[in-house]
Amino acid sequence: ICLCPFDSGNEEEEDIFLSCGHRYHLKCIKDQLKHAQPNPAKRLLFGGCRCAKCDIFCDHELLRDLTSQTDLIRDKVDKLILEQVGDEELIEFGRRTFAYYLCGFCHDPYFGGTIECADTAEGELPPEDRLCPNCSPKTQAKCRDPAQHRPYHVWKCRYCCEVANHVCYGTVHFCNACHDRNTQRVRQKQKKLDAIPCLGKPACPHPMSQGTQCHHNGSKPNCEQIYYCACCQSSSNAASFPQHPHGSHNLIQNPSGAQGLRHWMRVGPYDTFTVENSDIPVDTETTTNFVSGFQWSLMAQLVHLSPLVRDPSSLTIEVSAKFMARTDCPSVFRMEAHILNQQRRVISCLTTPELQAPPDGWDTARLEIPPTPGAVSVALLVFGKDSRYWNGRYGSKVASCQVRILGSQDELDQILIGGPRRRREGDPAAGILSEDSSNT
Repeated sequence: ICLCPFDSGNEEEEDIFLSCGHRYHLKCIKDQLKHAQPNPAKRLLFGGCRCAKCDIFCDHELLRDLTSQTDLIRDKVDKLILEQVGDEELIEFGRRTFAYYLCGFCHDPYFGGTIECADTAEGELPPEDRLCPNCSPKTQAKCRDPAQHRPYHVWKCRYCCEVANHVCYGTVHFCNACHDRNTQRVRQKQKKLDAIPCLGKPACPHPMSQGTQCHHNGSKPNCEQIYYCACCQSSSNAASFPQHPHGSHNLIQNPSGAQGLRHWMRVGPYDTFTVENSDIPVDTETTTNFVSGFQWSLMAQLVHLSPLVRDPSSLTIEVSAKFMARTDCPSVFRMEAHILNQQRRVISCLTTPELQAPPDGWDTARLEIPPTPGAVSVALLVFGKDSRYWNGRYGSKVASCQVRILGSQDELDQILIGGPRRRREGDPAAGILSEDSSNT
């Protein structure tokens, strides 16, 4: 309720009547709405957007700059609730029951459990640790369409190796047993839930990240793991995942540092990556990876599409890279994809959020670029650094950098210059990269 009396004698204090008919000082109601703006660190709550006198959502033309965004998010939340309950008459029940959060990257709402679990201090996380399924690299590495396939994602319990049945606090997955243990912990006001250690290979039957011998179980975000997407596995009839979309071979040269920094550019004032022998190889044929330092490191490679395809503007392009951290120093990773025109100006840019690199195995970051009018080339940019500013090479590791043209073999035969002849002759498409993208 407006704290300033209307008979204060201050004629400069403008007041308004909301659409519900209640009167407020403009400054007072604006301060209320500013404080109520959605925050990715917390569960979405819209109580501060309501009139304190009648509980109807605030509405006035002088408040639209503050109410339009929350109104849009409320509509999106109601659509998510309808997906969850399947009946418009149950939307109010869903509002009282389910917890929704803002993605720290795309700022769209997503389902994050029940309000009963959310109403604890553990519901608050840094925005960069709260990512929706569509923005999370964990789901991107296991699922071709994370947004549509979300109900089919099979997650590991954060505190043991069993399959998760619950999601709480927006990002924490629990199996039934650990969820019950956590409920009891909250009731008894205990600070920490004890993890159940993984038995390791071969005793543990559940899937593990590449290059690891056991699961990491506990309270840290890197203990989250998605086992597989049931929809992707059933539709492809595959025994394992990931199943990569159909497309061309990798157009990036020297994708994991086998040739040092050859073909990679240093950009601007950023530090550069170096190359090291891999402690955990990204695959059986790769023995090296790039590694960043204590400041932001950046390397880039430019792929010219015109010598390879008839119409670069018609392409759907996939850009991806694998990344991980050291076990003794946390680090972060980010990736960008730039589409350039004939004048080498950036006409489209996609980027991942700043991602916490996992210390126990390789995660995959992936961007899919739709057809872009005027496209001539694509640039892959990878960033990394450690989170403790240790002097030396303790930042995120990067390997298997890729740029691919997506499409079936028939589609590729139509768009590739040379078509089937190029493939029959084994032409590796030399000359796709210009000399100015090399770092020899």
